[in-house]
Amino acid sequence: MNNLIRYSIKLALLNQLISKNKITRKEYEAIKDEIMKTCKIKNSLS
Repeated sequence: MNNLIRYSIKLALLNQLISKNKITRKEYEAIKDEIMKTCKIKNSLS
């Protein structure tokens, strides 16, 4: 699967977790950074 598509799907799921208060902002940022590394995304627009 394309890295950008994988990143988008994972970020959407991560956003659901933060919006439902299942994770903290600090956890969100750490997970997002890891997703960006694994999907080889250099910059985030969000």
